[in-house]
Amino acid sequence: MAVAGAAAQSLPSSLPAPWWRGRPGAAVLVVAGMLLSYFGWKHHWAWPAALEWNSFSPHLDRFQAWLSNNRNLPHPNIAFRIFNGFANFLDDLVSWLTRLFYYLKWSGTTALGTLVVLRFGGRKAALGTLAAFASFATLGLWDNSVQTFALMFAAVGMSLAVGMPLGVLAGRSATFNRAITPILDAMQIVPAFAYLMPVVILFSVGPGAAVVTTMIYAVPPAIRITALGIRGVAPNTVEAATALGATRWQVLSKVQLPLARRMLLLSVNQTILFALSMVVIAGLIGGTGLGDAVTNGLYTDPAFAIFAGAAIVIMAIALDRATEAMANRTDPAQRHLTAHKAHVLRAYTAACALVVVAAVVLGHVFGAGTVWSRWTAQDWLRTYVQRALDYIQNPGTFLFRNLTNPTGNFLVQHGIQPLRTFFIETPWPATFAGLVLIAFLLSGLRRAAIAAAMLFIVGLVGEWANAMDTFSQVLVATVLTVIVGLAIGVWAAESRTVSRVVRPVNDVLQTLPQLVYIIPFIYLMPVSGVPGVVASVLYASPVMIRLVQRGIEDVSPESVEAATSFGATRAQVLLKVKIPLARDAIMLGVNQAIIMVLAVVVIGGLVGSGALGYEVAQGLQRNAFGQGVIASIAILALGIALDRVTQGRGAAGARSES
Repeated sequence: MAVAGAAAQSLPSSLPAPWWRGRPGAAVLVVAGMLLSYFGWKHHWAWPAALEWNSFSPHLDRFQAWLSNNRNLPHPNIAFRIFNGFANFLDDLVSWLTRLFYYLKWSGTTALGTLVVLRFGGRKAALGTLAAFASFATLGLWDNSVQTFALMFAAVGMSLAVGMPLGVLAGRSATFNRAITPILDAMQIVPAFAYLMPVVILFSVGPGAAVVTTMIYAVPPAIRITALGIRGVAPNTVEAATALGATRWQVLSKVQLPLARRMLLLSVNQTILFALSMVVIAGLIGGTGLGDAVTNGLYTDPAFAIFAGAAIVIMAIALDRATEAMANRTDPAQRHLTAHKAHVLRAYTAACALVVVAAVVLGHVFGAGTVWSRWTAQDWLRTYVQRALDYIQNPGTFLFRNLTNPTGNFLVQHGIQPLRTFFIETPWPATFAGLVLIAFLLSGLRRAAIAAAMLFIVGLVGEWANAMDTFSQVLVATVLTVIVGLAIGVWAAESRTVSRVVRPVNDVLQTLPQLVYIIPFIYLMPVSGVPGVVASVLYASPVMIRLVQRGIEDVSPESVEAATSFGATRAQVLLKVKIPLARDAIMLGVNQAIIMVLAVVVIGGLVGSGALGYEVAQGLQRNAFGQGVIASIAILALGIALDRVTQGRGAAGARSES
């Protein structure tokens, strides 16, 4: 009896409720209601014109025209002077950097970049930098690359000048950190493509506008990583310095900043990569260089666009490897200099400077600025690239007939088009209420209210149909990303061999600018909408893979051992223990993936993907500023809604439910 009583006490008081009695079942009922509305009343109740602000676009056009007319007056008011002065300063900065690189010639620029990396990053990184410079010249893109370098360095310098002081302040003040976090979240949630139109209205077009757009995208990582580095300094170290009488400035300059040097260099690394990613897109608003070559050559000169895309890839990888090597090599925790070593390094630095000066002098003496034009491989490479493009796009080839075209058609016919039709043709009250209810079931009342407000804004500006079109592409791409990320992430967590293979691939994919992903798929899968979807999967998968892998690897060994001791197989441990316990990491991966997918899907508007991205692209290309800004607002609203909904209910929500 005692044994029976103990066994009875060990049994749970109630069995877990079946899935259909919880939130998943309620979500299924909501979707069923939306389907019922679709089949019963489709083509009825489109978003009503009474709820649209039809005069918003003309107001924006008139406002932009007023800005254009008044900013160039002989004596503009103080606001125009500020905007014009800042834009002119940035234009002059980019122009000065470009002239500097031209003055150094290819020989001096190559020597400067290679020897700086050699001095602070080591031989391996320096060889990669030298190979990158050689490839720019060999591809016949030296001038374009120099212009991109100038634009990027101006943007990086300004981003660090703003981001690092704010990051230090956020790292030292919890109050300031809490105040600035929502702003940084908003800056990183909004797809970079949506920044373009507002910046054009305020700063016109040109290098200055490109730098401002890049700064909006690149400042948040500079602030966040700098703050993380300052907070990462051991508190007892700070307390010891304070106890010895150090002032706050001395603690910062003598303790926190030196000990956070590696994180500060990582901040520089990430700011450079973010800036390069945006500089490419900023070619649409007057940013010269490789980005302009890509956007102008996508259809008029495909081979040249591919060369420019390849140069961007090489530049991104070289910059990432160089800055990472410099961060590791100069880390004070791993670097202990004696007086003799410091003297040798100073002599080495002086020798490198002399070599750079010699390279510049020789470049001017021998006319090195024109040498690369004789050695460029662009002409004969163009022939082979064009042949490859002709082969890829030939309907009779095996690749097009049996792989790329069927895949693209399948995604459109069985994914994008059905979802687009469903969301657009379902009566808007059913779609609106259904999406808000799903948001409530996933994330709670507060975030559902935010989603409702954002969806209403989308309809208010008259972009309901385009937003639903974009949403359908995002859903298809997100589902594919989650499938790929879960499969490879779980596999990498369970196999060291797979992890070693996947890691360098992820490292490379995460360094590439967003626009670069789309370029090959324009020619591989020319079906409308498909290049943006496939490219977004490729762009977002590395983050999903990393987070899934980390989540499964971080499951406590005790939980795994307990399941194994009860006779669970490896598959059962994975499905019943590891994946459920890694749910938070997996959901964070879904959240990050859906935002990254949206960022690339809207860029697909440049290549005929339609929807909101196409509206922005047309606004830029046709000077339809009102149209472009409205589409940007809709992208902003859609991005905020998707981000908030996929964040989940959080700890508070979980506690309230329990």
